[in-house]
Amino acid sequence: MFVVTLSVESMSLNEDNIKLIFGLKLKQFRTAKKLSLTELAEKAGLSVSYINEIEKGKKYPKAEKISTLANVLDVPYDKLVSLKLDKQLAPVGEILNSRLLEELPLDLFGIDKGKLIEIIASAPSKVTAFISTIAQISSTYNLTQENFYFAMLRSYQEMHENYFEELEKEADRFRKEYDLPASGNIPSEVLRNILLDQFGYRVEENDLNEFPELTHIRSVFIEDAKKILINAKMAENQKAFLYAKELGYQFLEMSGERALMTPWPRATSFDHVLNNSRASYFAGALLISPDDLVAQLEPFFASKKWNGDALFRILETYNSSPEMFMLRLINIIPKYFGLSGMFFMRFDHKKEPQETSLKKQLHLSRTRNPKKITLLENYCRAWADKQIFNDLGKSPKAYCHRFETESHNQRFFVMALSRPMKRNPNAALSVMIGFEENTAFAKKIGFAEDSSIETTVMAIDKAELLREEEFKNIRSAMKALMESQKSTAVSELTD
Repeated sequence: MFVVTLSVESMSLNEDNIKLIFGLKLKQFRTAKKLSLTELAEKAGLSVSYINEIEKGKKYPKAEKISTLANVLDVPYDKLVSLKLDKQLAPVGEILNSRLLEELPLDLFGIDKGKLIEIIASAPSKVTAFISTIAQISSTYNLTQENFYFAMLRSYQEMHENYFEELEKEADRFRKEYDLPASGNIPSEVLRNILLDQFGYRVEENDLNEFPELTHIRSVFIEDAKKILINAKMAENQKAFLYAKELGYQFLEMSGERALMTPWPRATSFDHVLNNSRASYFAGALLISPDDLVAQLEPFFASKKWNGDALFRILETYNSSPEMFMLRLINIIPKYFGLSGMFFMRFDHKKEPQETSLKKQLHLSRTRNPKKITLLENYCRAWADKQIFNDLGKSPKAYCHRFETESHNQRFFVMALSRPMKRNPNAALSVMIGFEENTAFAKKIGFAEDSSIETTVMAIDKAELLREEEFKNIRSAMKALMESQKSTAVSELTD
């Protein structure tokens, strides 16, 4: 038999992984002997539930029980306990040795690690091919480990409609515990003092004039000294958000890695990404309470005419940047107004050279065609280039637009808050949230039929349509071929 030379020395296995491998090998030898769980249990004098727990990697038997199992299965003791893996279980070793399962937050997605390992072991060639395909795609599209972490985070947010009740409750508990208002503006100084007095922080503000290469840095957290360095040139709402986020790390008692710098140079683990997301969500929920926001959004949405000034007036009641405000809307609107299919985009713009890039995105519709998402992104970018960034002066502005598919069967309403960058006259940004216009949107949004809102028809590239048609023809041909093969097989069996 072909044996893959993976040993204890070559594999960094923890106790749980050793249990998994033993369980899989036990099941492999049992099925090779054509024994059921019950039959093996009877022959070994053990309970069925105990054997089942071993095979699932939840228990590791003592030496005398391993000896009994080895005798029943007619397998040498050393072979049963060895970490050397044969060809069938080789992919399991590769997965465990890569530490992929430790990096993936399986529990967040409701996936049992033992069950996943069992699937890998039951169809190793298919799983290996699948993993190799992912690796090839990652290499082809330069998909880094960091990209993968953020892709997982987006999937996690989409699964929960980007609304996390437990974090909302914790933010509300914090407000009550520290006597903060449930509505209106919370000054950064108030949050700073809570960090100092209640959590034993040291806070230092510095304008970084002596270090021009660091002017883009907003904050640095020095863990050993429990000290946070803040860029003094930041806007008041940016300071408030950073202090609120730091309070989130402490109040939620987060474990695992965290961001030590804003913006961070790179994410080093999924814990890093998830903890940053949770702390940021807490900060948004603390600075903008849901009840107050909903009370202000209701008359805004009831208006028969789009009113960008009214949206700005809501924003100005909070100590919030346009980006944090729009992200808060995408937390609250699906939950409290029942509108699905929302999305968020942030575009950064440089005047010289003329360049607009998509920096952040989140799509809450998990069924939307990826091609349609790309189409939306392209048209939103073109709208930002043509109208928003050309029109934008020195003050923030609100805009709205409607996008419609070429077949006129789907429409999207998009509203944007855009502003020039205060510390960089050559730059501006635009944050957008969009809605799929469906029956619920028409009922909840008064300005859904505002005829003054400009509409752009999104034309799909003709070459893309031809390629899609070719794929449809190939799929149809493959389906017909498979059906004919089934028919042939049935006729051969009946003959």
